[in-house]
Amino acid sequence: MSIKVLVTTGCGNTVMGGADIWTNYFLKLVWPTLPVKRDWRLLIDSKRPASFESKYLPNGLVHHFHYDDPEKTKTWLTECDEIHVLHPHYHYRPHIWLFEDKFKTVFVHAYAREMDAAIMAIPELKRLQYNTGVDSDFYDEYLATFNRRIWVGNNTTTMIDEHPNYTYNVPNFYEFKNNLPLTTHVDNGKIGFASRIESRKCVHWLNDHTGYILTNQFDLQNLKDSSTYSLKGMEVFQWDVNHHHFFMMKNFGIFHAAYFKEPFGYSIFQAVDYGKLPIIHKDWAPEVEYKYRVSTKNEFDDCVKQILKDSYEERVANIKNLKDYMIQFDNKDVWIDKIRTAILG
Repeated sequence: MSIKVLVTTGCGNTVMGGADIWTNYFLKLVWPTLPVKRDWRLLIDSKRPASFESKYLPNGLVHHFHYDDPEKTKTWLTECDEIHVLHPHYHYRPHIWLFEDKFKTVFVHAYAREMDAAIMAIPELKRLQYNTGVDSDFYDEYLATFNRRIWVGNNTTTMIDEHPNYTYNVPNFYEFKNNLPLTTHVDNGKIGFASRIESRKCVHWLNDHTGYILTNQFDLQNLKDSSTYSLKGMEVFQWDVNHHHFFMMKNFGIFHAAYFKEPFGYSIFQAVDYGKLPIIHKDWAPEVEYKYRVSTKNEFDDCVKQILKDSYEERVANIKNLKDYMIQFDNKDVWIDKIRTAILG
């Protein structure tokens, strides 16, 4: 019996971001196609969330939360032959690093050095806080120990330049299921935001605007307590994956997705799918002709004003350009085949 351990930071019904969604798709669509499924185990390298329910994981997949029993983690990693990381932490994890000789594949959802560079280049972002520890020097060393690195973004990354050998690009996929036309709610000027609170996602640009935020309320309160941003015009909802659909159906038409160094942009795809008009960053899919792009708070404010001035027809033409680009990633079967090939070598 050849034991192989899959490592991730989160999955199941406690989705906190795009990486967790990707991991869930891997477990649902790729794991069942792997040879000898019983040889694969899932190590969730985090604390067990109070709301976690095992029924949301595939039947037959043995799983374990590291902090439930660290000794069990050590036993698993000692006995296994291979370690494949579906989503890693961005800082040193000694209980994982100890077994670097077994590292095979790592899937990279965001490159730590680019995240750091984006923050340090923007004075206003340097005053804000990550909601997770990021050590870009360690992360580079960590990536170098794997046999294969898989970049899941649709945007380019300097990670491939830093680690050119045995590094591949297999972008995420997104299935359009709603295909809603552009909503007329754009005219009310309300803006939606549905993502994790990270410095690079610039939720503070919503200060002085009205609308809705779906996120972890603790992280948002931390931002308010540590800055001068009150976001008093925004109604806040506690993040829950089961609330996402209802949130996206609310009466807003503009979606704040102007994130720095966004690798894939799952929430951008979701916005378009729900008929919301996203404001995106200038460096996201720059090859697409799309009018509503920004890179500063002032540009964001001006962009909102421009959207409200533009005709419905012009807005529709722009969102069509974006969706035409996105459709190329709407092929689940191709994605399954490429990911399966990547992890099996």
